Amino acid sequence: MKRLQSGSGLISITLGLGFLFWIGNLFAANKPERLFIPFLDPASQSNVSVNVCSMSATGSSCPPEYTNSVSNSNLFTIQEQLWIKEVLAKYKNVTTNSGPPGTILVEFYKTNLIAPPLYWVKTNAYWMAHRTNEILVSQFQYTNSEGREEIRFGAGMSAKFSNKSSDGYNASITRTGGGSLLTFMEIKHDSASGIMARFYDLHAQRTSWDYKLADFNDGHLCEYMQATNGMVFGKWLMWELKNGALTLAAEAKVPYDWNNHRLTLP
Repeated sequence: MKRLQSGSGLISITLGLGFLFWIGNLFAANKPERLFIPFLDPASQSNVSVNVCSMSATGSSCPPEYTNSVSNSNLFTIQEQLWIKEVLAKYKNVTTNSGPPGTILVEFYKTNLIAPPLYWVKTNAYWMAHRTNEILVSQFQYTNSEGREEIRFGAGMSAKFSNKSSDGYNASITRTGGGSLLTFMEIKHDSASGIMARFYDLHAQRTSWDYKLADFNDGHLCEYMQATNGMVFGKWLMWELKNGALTLAAEAKVPYDWNNHRLTLP
């Protein structure tokens, strides 16, 4: 009798362990797979939380708090909105010998050196491009402050504004398809710190593209990043161009050196 009870106990324990194992597998099967940013080394993303990653043409429905507009107060303060809008219009009429209002030309030269890599993400692909076209470089000095502008003209226009403390921003207008892409990046102590935002101008210029004709009054955000010392620290968002769908929603809990963890293109 004791032996029967002992056997029953073993059977009960075995059945109980089997049930727990089944329950554990059930929960493991139902547990959502962790998302990773596909164009970065997965092993480097231990402190990056990815909530949305849909690098397809459709993306994921975009919640109102992530509406891809410069007027979105969840992404930009009022001061930042005004600052970016000012920059969007600031370089409409600059040329190699005429800078923004209040500046004078102090240096001009040409170079055919490889330009810094142009990076952007669109739908399900990742591009890097190096341009070797001749680049015209103009240096402008503000007459009423110690601010300086370095403006480069080539396939598009790129500008770097900085004060005596090497604080300011980088901005560029480049061609993408028939439209234009403007990039704004806040700089502190000569390193990306603050906001990085890319806007699409949806007004096609077709074959006669000119950066001066870019119109960002109703431009759509395609990428938003919070950075410190050149690394992602905070939100990183991307949107699909045509329908404004959210294709990436990630957040770096600690400064993440994404630039050194990019995967090599096949």
